[in-house]
Amino acid sequence: MSTLCVEFHEDDQWLGGSIYIDNLLAALSVLPSDQRPDVRLAFLSSSKTALAKRLLAHSAVVQNQSAAAYSNSVAKLRRLHRASIRRWPRIGRFFRARGDEVYFPVFDVTQRWRRNLYWIPDFQPLYFPALFEARELGIRTKSMADIAGSTGLLLLSSNAAMNDFRSFYPEATVMPRVWSFCSSLEPASQDRHREVLQRYDLPQKFLYIANHFWKHKDHETAFRALKLLSDRFDDIFLVCTGLQADRRNPGYFESLVQALTTWGLQDRVRFLGVVPREDQLELFRVAAAVLQPSRFEGWSTVIEDAKALGRPMIVSDIAVHAEQVEGLEHARLFKTSDAEDLAGAISDLWPTLTPGPQLDLEQEAVKRRNSVRIEAARKFVAIVEEAVAFSRTI
Repeated sequence: MSTLCVEFHEDDQWLGGSIYIDNLLAALSVLPSDQRPDVRLAFLSSSKTALAKRLLAHSAVVQNQSAAAYSNSVAKLRRLHRASIRRWPRIGRFFRARGDEVYFPVFDVTQRWRRNLYWIPDFQPLYFPALFEARELGIRTKSMADIAGSTGLLLLSSNAAMNDFRSFYPEATVMPRVWSFCSSLEPASQDRHREVLQRYDLPQKFLYIANHFWKHKDHETAFRALKLLSDRFDDIFLVCTGLQADRRNPGYFESLVQALTTWGLQDRVRFLGVVPREDQLELFRVAAAVLQPSRFEGWSTVIEDAKALGRPMIVSDIAVHAEQVEGLEHARLFKTSDAEDLAGAISDLWPTLTPGPQLDLEQEAVKRRNSVRIEAARKFVAIVEEAVAFSRTI
């Protein structure tokens, strides 16, 4: 079996990337040791944080002194050169690839000396270029085009992303593969949610939005829907977690808060900021429904977390969301960025929604997730082995 070198950079501006790696390692860890690659983590940021320690605790991870030395050396070089995660220097000449080792996730083609499994999380820069500064947009679009024109394998997170890739790069030479993660969230003790509700001073029944306050996440549509419903319902509350700063739109969060104040709805929305993952778990469990209004996703962590805990969902009808909730009984789609349609969906469902946790639905969801996770783990291992086999032919 091959070795998978997972390069990890902890970035508080992109928590979804950290959760992706956590979910990947959790999936690989459910396989017997002889059916999965040895995984070593190469930290491109600190290996001493709580998240880093959690990643190291996954049973699939085989960390040793040479891997730690690699991580430390790479991190030092990155700091020395002040490189970004998507544009770090060509340090490959200092390290020699071993045997059947595959590196993932790889965001650019500068490390051609080794076996790379490329990853493009999504094609948001091509859909919404105005959301990016010119320099960052140039780096991202060049990186994607370079990967498309390279050799080897590229991992995409959904069939929707595969369609995007084929549309944007019809003459691509890299070989795309789809792998979709599932959440590793597990229900906690039955009573912990009460302490979380009390600590954050939350209402008993609420809708939960678990997105950073980035413009494409489209909190605005959710808040406008709440405004439309305010005359008919006085008991609908929204609870929002996530980063409240966006370097691309510095005043965005403040403009949303001001709009709520103008509409007299400031007491109907609770902003909690970034909360610990164990607290977020309880918010998912107790929410009457999870609301995901985003205009663009690669593969929504929010939806996967809600699925893992059996919670009802109200989600925008972008292609990837429709793909994620296909076949789920308790998922309602609404027209993306259409506040009236979202208000209609909430109006229909709110009287029938009840706060969680609902233990029977959780148990069913966990069984379904465990089955999906095993299949996902096997599929990822097959992709890694394909990457190794391909490298031997060139």
